Amino acid sequence: MAEGQTPPSTDTGGYCKARKRLPERLLLRFVKKTGQQSHAQSEPEFLWCGRRVAVFDGSSLTMADTEKNQAKYPQPKSQAKGCGFPAGRIVLGFSLSTGAVLDAVISSLSVGEVNLFRHLYPNLHAGDVALGDRIFGSYADICGLRDCGVDSAFRMHGARKTDFRKGKRLARWDHIVEWKKPKQCPKGLCAKLFDQLPPRILLREVRFHIPIKGFRTENVTLVTTLLDPKVYTRIDLAQLYRLRWQAEIDIKHLKTTMAMEHLPSKTPQMVRKDFYVHLLAYNLIRTVQLEASRQHCVDPLSLSFCATIQHFSTFTCLLAHATEEQRAYEYTQLIFLVST
Repeated sequence: MAEGQTPPSTDTGGYCKARKRLPERLLLRFVKKTGQQSHAQSEPEFLWCGRRVAVFDGSSLTMADTEKNQAKYPQPKSQAKGCGFPAGRIVLGFSLSTGAVLDAVISSLSVGEVNLFRHLYPNLHAGDVALGDRIFGSYADICGLRDCGVDSAFRMHGARKTDFRKGKRLARWDHIVEWKKPKQCPKGLCAKLFDQLPPRILLREVRFHIPIKGFRTENVTLVTTLLDPKVYTRIDLAQLYRLRWQAEIDIKHLKTTMAMEHLPSKTPQMVRKDFYVHLLAYNLIRTVQLEASRQHCVDPLSLSFCATIQHFSTFTCLLAHATEEQRAYEYTQLIFLVST
């Protein structure tokens, strides 16, 4: 309007039709592409022991209460009919060094996090390290990751007993032991894959103590395929597990800061598209932070995600109406503000 042009129509029908035509797989491919590029461009000084780490975590979200959404993503059984919203389970993999989403999957609550996780780790790159909570650290998943050339570090499941008097002792609360293949196929794993699992594997078990002010000290046991105690010390592994909390923060940014906790889309297909668009926008913000960290030598995860969104929103109009020369200057100023 400032340039004398006709104001745009207030009718959103064309926009809605365009959204329906947007390929769902294309959005997911963009999410993976932006995440993997960010992951690959991580500065060496911000890597853990020179390794790129992918941290996994799960959560849930709700969506518009429609018949189609209820059929695909039923509300929790604990809620009375007509008193809840359709809900979906999500599992995401984040780059530990940049915070970007590497891959993600959404399904109904009837599908467990472990089964969703198994859809994600084949897309990791050889040489990566997978980090996660105890739910992901099963014999089958550790072997599956190893077959992809990916090391792993997970908290020990509470059902497993650890005896540091056995195995090859490396130090106090640190040893290498042999895990044997389970006698029965785990729930959710197909029999063919179970039959292909090796009969035994060597794993390292490490225990460390986490003092919590005002509470009893928590003992944490970690199981990992990183067997060399000289390259990966017990302290290194304790610091790695502490960084697992970063995934919780990243999910909070998505669900709270970017309002992904409830998706207003009325069909399952549009719910998934909405989900992927949130992830893509999140990755683009992380890309701006990565650029700021590289230019000004700061840890990308030390930068405020909320402040980056605010700065980016402020500069959007300036960048849209600036000349090419002005745009380069404005972008430089944006990167500087993000880095502070």
